[in-house]
Order: sequence, then C-alpha cells, then structure tokens
Amino acid sequence: MSPAAQPRRRRIRVARLPLTFVLGGLILGISLILAVFPSIFAPYDPIAMDYNAILAPPSLSHFFGTDSFGRDVFARVIHAYTVDMQIAIFATTGPLIVGVIVGALVGYAGGLTETLFGRVVDAVISFPFLVLVIAIVAVLGPGLTNMYIAVGVIDWVFYGRLVAGEVKVQKRLDYADAGRAMGYTPARIIFRHLLPNAITPAIVYWMTDMALAILLGSSLGYLGLGAQPPAAEWGVQIADGKNFMSTAWWISVFPGVAIVVTGLGFSLFGDGLAELLRTKR
Repeated sequence: MSPAAQPRRRRIRVARLPLTFVLGGLILGISLILAVFPSIFAPYDPIAMDYNAILAPPSLSHFFGTDSFGRDVFARVIHAYTVDMQIAIFATTGPLIVGVIVGALVGYAGGLTETLFGRVVDAVISFPFLVLVIAIVAVLGPGLTNMYIAVGVIDWVFYGRLVAGEVKVQKRLDYADAGRAMGYTPARIIFRHLLPNAITPAIVYWMTDMALAILLGSSLGYLGLGAQPPAAEWGVQIADGKNFMSTAWWISVFPGVAIVVTGLGFSLFGDGLAELLRTKR
C-alpha cells in the first residue's frame, strides 16, 4: 500500500466507529482530564470560603455561583470529578476481577459448584442492590473506603454470573475439546482459551456499572454515608443545596448535570463498545 493511501485507510476505520462509542469516549476523555488536572480548570480552591459572596448567583466571577459558605460551585464541581471518577473505577474494578475469575472457574467446573454459586446469586439478587450497600455501609461506618468494601462484597456476583454463563457455552465448542484432547491443564484452557472469548459481556457491563457506581456514590454522599464534607463530591454538593432550591438552585443543579453527563458518557461508551465488539465477531 502506498504511503498516501494509509491515512485514507485510517480515516475509513475511524468513520466506521459507532457514534455512541465516539461520543462516549469524548465525554469520558474530558472527564478523566478534569479528574486528573482539576486545579488547571478550577479558578478557586474548592473549600475556600468567601463570606462576602455567600449564595452569589452565576456570574463572570463565579461561573456556577457560590454556596451557603461562599465556596465557588464551579471549582467544587470540577474537583468533584477526581472523587467521583475514583469512585467509578475503584468501586467496580475489584468486583470485575473477582467476578471474572470466580465466574470462569464456576462456568468450567459446573455441577455442584455451579449449583452453590447459583444459590449465592439468588440470595444477592433477592434484595435491592442499593439497600444492601446502605446496610453494609451503615454497619461499617460512613466513608469511601467502606463504600468500596460494601460494593465489592455484592457486585462481584453480577460479573461472575455473566462470565460463568459465557464460559459454560464456550467450553462446549470444538476448540475447548481440542485443548482437552491435547492434554492442556484446566487452568490453561480456562484463562488462555475460554476466558478471552467469554469476557466481552463483563467488559461491556463494567462500563455501565461505572455509571451506576457514580450514581451510588452520589446517593451515599447525599445521605451522608459516602464522601464526607467538606470534600467536593457531587452528592455532597446536592445535599448542601437541597434547602436552597428556591433561592439558590445552582448549588444542586450543576452537580446534578455533571452526574447526568458523566453517567451518559459511560453508558454511550459501553453501548458503542458492545456494538464495536459485535461487528468484529
């Protein structure tokens, strides 16, 4: 292929990317930049108080206005990206790893192992996810670390169920039989052959789960069980502004918009990723 034709081929590949994948990736890319470098974009310290600008409406000095302590809402929304993106990643990565490993082993073993795992799944999904997390956090105490523990105790089950079902299908295919006939160990068959072909649904679910983790973290922050004041976190900010909705709507509205946009980014990216992986099969 001539050098002049190579850029054209790359443009064609980019054009074939799903629109949801591109839009979601753009939103997540901006979110990650804001999460890693909040001080570059935030004009004020997120916890600095200005008693001469309490409940000031949006203006050129304070783009999103100020809260009841005179703190700049825009700065707090930007700095909250660090906390909430951390929640999205830390609260879901552990369950993803544990669930994928357990699900792969259960799906390959089958039999009694699969039956026992099914009872665990039934026990977990019989209760609302949020209620279980709140109950565990209430016992352990408020804070992000305890929230990660509570989510990890429950959330791995959903990844495990996805992977177990996929591995159960894959192990019946010819390539798995060929591996067993060649004397490969179960570990090699599972992790080098079955799992790479069975992990796609778990990865797609992970994107959606990160959006749900942000909603969960914001909900717990609102209830006082997640990030603790004066930390800049969207749920905490919404809780700070709940008593001022009629006079200072900006305190709660702008963090709420950030939650919606970031969650939409994860959802779009997950949908686009699923479509992209389907077209490659």
